[in-house]
Amino acid sequence: MWLSGQQKRPVDNGEGMTGIVTMSGGETAVLLDSERRGLQVYGPGGYTWTPRVGQRVLVIQGQGEIPCVAGVRQGQRAPERVSVEGRQLALQGDTVSISAQDSVVAEAESVRLNGQVYVKEETLEELIARIVRMILGMG
Repeated sequence: MWLSGQQKRPVDNGEGMTGIVTMSGGETAVLLDSERRGLQVYGPGGYTWTPRVGQRVLVIQGQGEIPCVAGVRQGQRAPERVSVEGRQLALQGDTVSISAQDSVVAEAESVRLNGQVYVKEETLEELIARIVRMILGMG
């Protein structure tokens, strides 16, 4: 029986492939030509991420090596988890934003804020003055 275009091309060693994450967290699995489980997830040094189920990821495999997840397509939903570790973290740019659906926690021996500090749309100084006026009954 002749089946035109019905067979998948075998994957050559050393080729990159894209697939869909089917399991995330402790064991990462990706659906390629078949589901591959126990894949290692790679990222830049100090940067750890966990892909989200349903994300399209890049899987690479060197000759004779076990396939690994090397990245995720830009513009998709955020990964399940991202951690950055190191002795120093530097974020540079005109604006640096941190947002969370639940809470943001900063744990350190000390926290230094240089520049104007805002709480919602009010400067920290205005907020403190307003609270003091309320405590003293001055409106």
